[in-house]
Amino acid sequence: MSVFERAHTLAERGESVALLTVVGKDGSAPREVGARMLVTDDDEYGTIGGGSVEGLAIDAGRAVLDGDEKPGVRTYELHPDGNTGMVCGGSMDVFVDRLRGRKRLAIAGGGHIATELAPLAERLGYDVTVIDDREEYADGERFPDATEAIHGDYGAALADLALTDESAVAVATRSGTFDARAVGAALDAGAGYVGLVASATKADHVLDSLADDGYAWSDLARVRAPIGLDLGGGNPADVALSVLAEMSRDRHGASGDRMATLALDDCVVVRGGGDLGSGVAYRLHRAGYPVVVTDVEQPTVVRRAVAFGTAIYEGEVSVESVVGRHVGGIDDAIGVLRDGDVPVLADPEGAVIDELDPEGVVDAIMAKGKYDTGTRRADADVVIGLGPGFEAGTDVDAVVETDRGHELGRVFYEGTASAYDGEPGTREGYTHERVFYAPTAGVWEPTVEIGECVVAGDRLGTVADDSVEAEIDGLVRGLVHSGVAVEEGTKLGDVDPRGEAVDYRKISDKALCLGGGVLEALLQLE
Repeated sequence: MSVFERAHTLAERGESVALLTVVGKDGSAPREVGARMLVTDDDEYGTIGGGSVEGLAIDAGRAVLDGDEKPGVRTYELHPDGNTGMVCGGSMDVFVDRLRGRKRLAIAGGGHIATELAPLAERLGYDVTVIDDREEYADGERFPDATEAIHGDYGAALADLALTDESAVAVATRSGTFDARAVGAALDAGAGYVGLVASATKADHVLDSLADDGYAWSDLARVRAPIGLDLGGGNPADVALSVLAEMSRDRHGASGDRMATLALDDCVVVRGGGDLGSGVAYRLHRAGYPVVVTDVEQPTVVRRAVAFGTAIYEGEVSVESVVGRHVGGIDDAIGVLRDGDVPVLADPEGAVIDELDPEGVVDAIMAKGKYDTGTRRADADVVIGLGPGFEAGTDVDAVVETDRGHELGRVFYEGTASAYDGEPGTREGYTHERVFYAPTAGVWEPTVEIGECVVAGDRLGTVADDSVEAEIDGLVRGLVHSGVAVEEGTKLGDVDPRGEAVDYRKISDKALCLGGGVLEALLQLE
């Protein structure tokens, strides 16, 4: 029997094999180009030359069968200093590929789910068998001509089918007892996919009963229970589609995610482009969420190097390699999202929320309860507030603690965050001394740059005709843009007493921590 005839025979039995083919050689080698052999989980057919080179190629074949390695070319050096230790003197290139066995689906239970699942599975190339212990439900007239219908015991019938890791079993019997019997038989037979049509409560009951019968949870964890992907709908045809979608995803090791390069269903609007809101936006962007940042027309952004709000002044900003671009409206914002960047809009009222209908809204305005920011729980599916001024369960769905300490980044799904105490965070023992504020109302004109080192007494800038001076030595870490009109008491910037040891271009630990809290809340509540 040739290698290909053997591969066909094994495939018809539903067994996957690895095909090893010599596709290149240089110098002396044990076999010529075109030599082939097959590898299964426990056997080999043919040869590509024997010795350690064949042993290594066999190991690679089994690794591909197990999914531990990808198909592709392996190069083996046939000399003592090479990866084989052989003395032929040349080298061999061996292509390792996986040949899949025939797809087989066994449906335990011949009811309304089976009558929808069987024909759809056959259209996708599955050999389908339906099993039921009731003769009228195992009637072949209820199913397509190619479907095998078996009247008998679920466990015995599944055992007789000689299932393999290319086989799938969908269990949809009329009782939990029969469900457990069928699931156990599918696991015993080594089926590659085992799913149970059941509610979450019933699924837990079935799995618990199997655990009581001695099945290991490491095996029970393979059971898809409840079965299928969440595609919506609930009639038998919907269930059949969701089951086959999950079977296909598992068979091909796919994610099941959308293929679209731009999907706004998961879009999140972050209101507030300062350093804390930007830390949140950065985390969400890195996690794969499309993020839109909004701010006021002239934001008093302090830590400009790590704030997406800076884009409103400068057109574009890069926050740790994530690019934020200022846009004028929704269409331009979608274009920026398509490019994989973060759009930034001057939109103090959050009008873009109504236009986008986002998955989530994060209020990072940091009003600290001093005024109503306009964020409402009805703005999106998930609405999250940072810091004081919000009550989880009332005006937002969740609140993330912003006060430094043990609770920083904690998510509250009921209640509020800590009240604002007016104290800046401590740096090298300094609090208020490191932050400088507007002494009067007027236009702010800085005389230093972010990243510049200063000493106490140095002029940092002016508001109207009043000078603003540093109270401590350190590095200017934050600075409001030049020409911004400010009110008396507005925070203008900060000096970090740690000096040049600080990288002002990096997002703070606090901002990243808040981003983690927001990500938790989104995943928990979406």
